[in-house]
Amino acid sequence: MVKKDNEEYFLKEEPTKFYYTGKTKTFPSTVAINKLYYFMPYIKEKGVRDLYLIRVARIGNKAEIHPESNDEEPRLVFELEYLESLPEYEMLSLTRYWYKDTLLGRIFRNK
Repeated sequence: MVKKDNEEYFLKEEPTKFYYTGKTKTFPSTVAINKLYYFMPYIKEKGVRDLYLIRVARIGNKAEIHPESNDEEPRLVFELEYLESLPEYEMLSLTRYWYKDTLLGRIFRNK
């Protein structure tokens, strides 16, 4: 789920992007990097469309993307490379999860 202040950022077509998670109190303490390959930003009321390869996962901060925020609290940051898009946005149910895995094959099978 992309936070409201990042929606416009992800709606712009650019080949590379940075995505930051919530503050240290909310991002996972353990991430299986060997299973973290792709990222699809979920835009509220639109769904998912764009597929990115996660090039790097590291600790950074929100101010890297939004310098005006002056928010330098540590966050998990993904350096992303655009791969492809679905023809249209596809809605997913996020009632139980903020992060989903194992859905990528199903999403692109319906493409």
